[in-house]
Amino acid sequence: MAAQPQRYGQPRPTEERYLEIQQALASRGYLQREPASDWRPDCEEALKRFQKDQNLPPNGRITALSLIALGLGPKRNADAVTAAVPSP
Repeated sequence: MAAQPQRYGQPRPTEERYLEIQQALASRGYLQREPASDWRPDCEEALKRFQKDQNLPPNGRITALSLIALGLGPKRNADAVTAAVPSP
């Protein structure tokens, strides 16, 4: 049986995450259309303009710093965080 190739880097965002990012860009005036659950070239251009205005590298990539600037910091599993915090 052949081994599966190992993948590196960040996983591709879910459709729900793309929608959240586009909603954040639209609410700030960077995306000029109704947000959708896919990533199109106009999304990348909107993100580049936002990144430039935030003094981030304007590469159009969905990075942690860009998400934080949009108010969409890392998604965490709340149950896992709660379980990891010891009770007093």
